[in-house]
Amino acid sequence: MAVFDATALLYAVDPKAPALSEVLVYAGSAASRYLDTIFRSACFRIAPFGERSTIELAKMTDAILAAGNFRAGSEETRAKIKFDRQVIAINRVEGQTTIYSDDHGLTKFATKPSLQVVPANELPLPPTQRALAFE
Repeated sequence: MAVFDATALLYAVDPKAPALSEVLVYAGSAASRYLDTIFRSACFRIAPFGERSTIELAKMTDAILAAGNFRAGSEETRAKIKFDRQVIAINRVEGQTTIYSDDHGLTKFATKPSLQVVPANELPLPPTQRALAFE
């Protein structure tokens, strides 16, 4: 299963969660089509920031605070740092090892708990687009 951060394509989490909201804000009139695609596709599974993710985030935060560096070198706002760590916590409890994202802040934090981050420009083109590239 692939996990996408909203800045690369999307990361499908609980509909009331910020990542999906981020996608829908920019979807405009296509929002209902996006939701329909997400909910009908076997490629996406809704993974909420629930109890397990909350516990994982608490453990992560406890270790970060014990190290004495909440920001860990990031210049992002505290809210953005917390959001990025929520995404990472969801991924960890869901057993994911890869996040597809162009978000540099998320990338910085994701590599620490052994998640691989793949930017959108490193994704392979679909076969039809690869054929067009050679014409």
